[in-house]
Parts: sequence; structure tokens; C-alpha cells
Amino acid sequence: MAGVLRMGWPNRISVGRVLAIGPFVVCLLNLDEPGRGWLRWLAIGLFGAMAVSDMLDGYLARRLRDESPLGAFLDPLADKLLVTAAVLILCIRGVHKPAEPDGMSLLVLPNWVAVGAIGKDLVVCIGFAIIYVSTGRVFIQPRRLGKWCTTVQLAMVLAMLLWPSLPNGASRLPQIMWTIATALAALAALDYIRLGSRHLATAAAKSGGE
Repeated sequence: MAGVLRMGWPNRISVGRVLAIGPFVVCLLNLDEPGRGWLRWLAIGLFGAMAVSDMLDGYLARRLRDESPLGAFLDPLADKLLVTAAVLILCIRGVHKPAEPDGMSLLVLPNWVAVGAIGKDLVVCIGFAIIYVSTGRVFIQPRRLGKWCTTVQLAMVLAMLLWPSLPNGASRLPQIMWTIATALAALAALDYIRLGSRHLATAAAKSGGE
């Protein structure tokens, strides 16, 4: 148990990333307050710091050989909490910029993008619970497709925060990113369902053979 819950530097960084989501959310909720345009840049700074910490804790875990079940749980949890909080706020409130000649001064994340992002995570969580109840064992297996999906989702959030400052030629970058992110979310959900079903079938076969 001590090895599972040991708080080495990689796990401490992951916990710090989870705690940083609170200030990030506060910034997103107050972007439109008069005289607080700097909060958008603070949110971008916090987002960048969390992205760097995400790479750092993985590097340290490998470098220090400090990988643990707790780290395998905390690292994706931090990403899921960040993505969920960001897409919900950006779906409800969006991002504003000074009125342009074309009248487009507000960019809101479509509902279907938020449904795709949160739905994929719900599939993972429900599958995790089903496997634990069925087998009595914790099954955590990061998937490359899931990692790609999370990376694109985080890039989508960053693109939306940068949108008011993007040049006209790049103004459609957020729309491109959220289309790709939703497609990857659907594929990742199907991949997790396939993996979970295969794991349950293998566990059932072993149980029947004993």
C-alpha cells in the first residue's frame, strides 16, 4: 500500500496540476469583467504551466523510476478535470473580443463538442467501474488514441483562449481543432469499449478455467 500511495515528485506535480485547475476556472469565469482582460492571459499562462507540468511529471517518473498506480491515476485525472471544466465554461460563456467589421465578437464552443469530450470520459469512468465490480481489480491502461485525443482537446482550449488575438488568416483554427477533437473523442471511446470488453472476456475465461 505504501508503494501505491507514495508521494514522489511526479505525483506531487500531478497534485499541483489538479489544484491549479481552480485558479484557471476562476479566470475563465471572469474573462468578461470590465477592466479584467488580463485574466485571459493569466488563464493562458496557467494553462501553459499545467501543460509543462504534465510533460515534466511523466519525464520525472521515467527518469527517477518513480512510476506508481497513484501516478497512473492522478495524471489522466488532472487532464480530464481540466478538459471538462474548460469545455463546459467555453460552451456556456465562450470567448469575447472587440467587435469586428464582420460582427463576430463571440466564439462559443458548440454543445456537441462538449458532449463528445465529456461523453468519452464518462465511457472511460463507467468502464473502469464495471471492470472493477466484475473482476475486483483496478484496470488502468493508457491508450495512444486517448492521449492524442486529450492533446488535441487541450490544444483546442488554448486555440479558443488565443482566438481574440489570432490574425484573420488563423481565426478558424478553433473550429478546426474542435472538429478534430470530437472525431478523436468518438474513436477513443470506441477503442476503450473494445479494450474493456476484451479485458472482461479474458477475465471471464480465466475465471471459468480455474
